[in-house]
Amino acid sequence: MGRCCQTCAFVSITLVGAALLMRAARFQDSQVSAAPVQRQFLPAPELERVQGVIDVRPLQPRQQHGQVQVVDDVDDSHSWHWQGSSRYAPSTASVCYYDYEGFAADCFCKLANNKVCRSKSCACSQGCSSSLTWRHKSSTTFKNIKYATGCQKEDSTALLTVPESFFADIRHLKTWCPQGAQKLLAEMFRASFQTFREVVGEGPARQCMHAAQLVSVPWLHLHTLCADGHIDGLPGSPTMGWCGTMHSSHDAEPLAASAMLWAERLYGVRSQSLPSSCSEMGCGIAGIGGRCSCKSDCQVHTNCCDDFSSICRP
Repeated sequence: MGRCCQTCAFVSITLVGAALLMRAARFQDSQVSAAPVQRQFLPAPELERVQGVIDVRPLQPRQQHGQVQVVDDVDDSHSWHWQGSSRYAPSTASVCYYDYEGFAADCFCKLANNKVCRSKSCACSQGCSSSLTWRHKSSTTFKNIKYATGCQKEDSTALLTVPESFFADIRHLKTWCPQGAQKLLAEMFRASFQTFREVVGEGPARQCMHAAQLVSVPWLHLHTLCADGHIDGLPGSPTMGWCGTMHSSHDAEPLAASAMLWAERLYGVRSQSLPSSCSEMGCGIAGIGGRCSCKSDCQVHTNCCDDFSSICRP
């Protein structure tokens, strides 16, 4: 009888243990099934960027540059910063100077006061008198013969500012004056804005430049107009041109940095020295100051860079 009871107790303990083990196994299975399944997915596609006005404010309180607005549909995440950054042009940067070489811009050459055209007769329909121009240190501002549209209650008079040195366009400036380009642009922004305030009216001003392939006159020129205005298709997409809104003269430096970054996006990062081959400067750009060219007409002028045929005419 005692042995029988011991056997029954052993069987009972065994059954209880088995039941507990089964419950633990079921609980573990339920926990595993409840855990999220790890799968490998491709990254989510980037959202389409919407063109608009990017409001970029100073990043450091000690850098008082006001509120700068840049019309740009690429950097909407503010992935780069100009406030207090290394993108500012050093104060020691020298502004380059090139003589006009006859690129169908005689009127602008005279208005810009380039050395080559000072003794030449005026080729501008509106004249070239000093009453029509405002001279600055390295640039000149004059009234555009075209008027801006969309200015609401503001004056629709538009201004043009050109450097005294010859540069056909923004790409020409970036390529042939890599160290002084940003400093020159900052002066042009500052001088044009001050002239706009004196001649046209108070308030913010829109500053615009065309991309190299869309310039109407082959002399670098900056459009200055009312803050909401449009002129010659600007503002438009980044491939057409660059525009920024200027609220004070302190905005000149950050806007110049923005304009140079835009130019680098289109035509490559500035080098530390002047290029001497098409592989360095790219195709479709003329030489300057006796330097070789990578433009299609270089064969006519016999000034092609040595690698023009292999790089630009495969």
